[in-house]
Amino acid sequence: MLIKHSLYAVAGLLALGFATPLLAGGRFWDFLGYTQVDSSKDHGSIQISRRDIHFHTIQLRVSGEAIFFDRLVVHFADGTSQELMVSDQISPGARNYDLLDGRFLESVELWYYKDPRAHNPRVSLYGVPSPEGDGPNISQER
Repeated sequence: MLIKHSLYAVAGLLALGFATPLLAGGRFWDFLGYTQVDSSKDHGSIQISRRDIHFHTIQLRVSGEAIFFDRLVVHFADGTSQELMVSDQISPGARNYDLLDGRFLESVELWYYKDPRAHNPRVSLYGVPSPEGDGPNISQER
């Protein structure tokens, strides 16, 4: 009986250990949109599905095959943009990018290189809401 309870306790601790990275240090990721990478093009765009929340961090999740990203251009609802130089290959998995300040997102342009013989991987975009939540847009107050 004691061994059975000990096994449950160990299993619970292991599950907790694996779940912690998924929460990204207490952060919850909101799904913002996705695109299929087209080998006949050098860039694509993801239109943001959640335009009612300020985001301070975005995350690209690549599934399928690796993609070499040149840069990302984040477009905000106030008409401004922020260019993020990536210059790196992202294998299937995730990569985080911090934004200058929490603002409403409009879209994210992806500039990439991909092997034309490879399949078309999928890129999903997630975001972490700013601590101030869905308050007034910081950049519009200035």
